[in-house]
Amino acid sequence: MLKLIKKVWAKFNDMDLTCVCDEHHRKCKDDACKEYVVRFTEIKRDQEVDDAVAHVKKESNNLRRDIKKFQSELSKSIKKFKI
Repeated sequence: MLKLIKKVWAKFNDMDLTCVCDEHHRKCKDDACKEYVVRFTEIKRDQEVDDAVAHVKKESNNLRRDIKKFQSELSKSIKKFKI
């Protein structure tokens, strides 16, 4: 499975993506266009449902673990500043 991390410029209208520009070739010079780092993951449409469900569960668990780690680090930092 191909995974690609890339820097892009993007513009949103609420939750709708209205513009995506390459890092070196920006189409719009608008201030609403902000810089982002994105991760592209290839989607295989012929993938079996069970494999897809397992992949989503794995990514969900990874995200949950990362959130708990971030919350723990944030909590430790807050406790340091309270003293």
